[in-house]
Amino acid sequence: MEITAKEFRATALPQPLRFPPPYADRTANPNGYSYWWQLLKLVFDLPDPRKFPALNSFSAEDLTVIKRFIRCCEELAESTVLSSDSSISLHVTRTDDGTQTEKLTANFPTREAIRGTTVLFRQLYSNKERASYTKVRQIIGRHLHSTQDADRERRDEIQRRWNRAHGQLRAYLLTYMADRAVCEARGWHTGSIPNADVKPEELTKLFLYGDLIHWGDGAEELDQLSSDEVKHAWNMLRYMQVVAQLSHFYLGYSLLAKAAIRRSI
Repeated sequence: MEITAKEFRATALPQPLRFPPPYADRTANPNGYSYWWQLLKLVFDLPDPRKFPALNSFSAEDLTVIKRFIRCCEELAESTVLSSDSSISLHVTRTDDGTQTEKLTANFPTREAIRGTTVLFRQLYSNKERASYTKVRQIIGRHLHSTQDADRERRDEIQRRWNRAHGQLRAYLLTYMADRAVCEARGWHTGSIPNADVKPEELTKLFLYGDLIHWGDGAEELDQLSSDEVKHAWNMLRYMQVVAQLSHFYLGYSLLAKAAIRRSI
């Protein structure tokens, strides 16, 4: 017997995009970039970041921080990790006498590439970093609220929608949210959607500080979660999904940041 199945989200693809996938011209895998932005469109339908109305009067320090964020995003866009198609396959064979064997095939970038991308990703992700997304959106937010012109409400609406999406992307896997959106739109049961219990914030902390950047807090917990080859592969795949979904978000927001400061450069 052969059974073919597809994810809930696959039934809603392709999605028409409002704007080209940011920095897709810098990758060897533009289709991969398009895939992630189709999921972002399906769940959030974010407004075009390039159309964010420009702001004035950024200080030299503010511009330094924003330009650093943009440069990091441009560098991240060329990462082999973002251009890769990470996946795992588990082949289960059962003989007539009931014996079962499993063969795992994992398709990930090299550990060196993952570690290098993780270091750069952390600069955008961690609220403690000087040029993180959080710091940049706070700078833009301050200027937005102090600027009284005809575009103020439009800026505020665009900024709020991007900020809300970021909070959701730190709380849930994008693939889960896309599956849930499809099920809700079609009136399907949502109680058995895969990966509902995966928490990107917790998973990222474990990989950053229990393995890839530091071998400290979370190392023992990560070892327990990855106690065998299959569990380790699944956790690595989920971590790679978190890096991908947030990285593409940051690439998009860097275009908003460029638009915000274009009068000042």
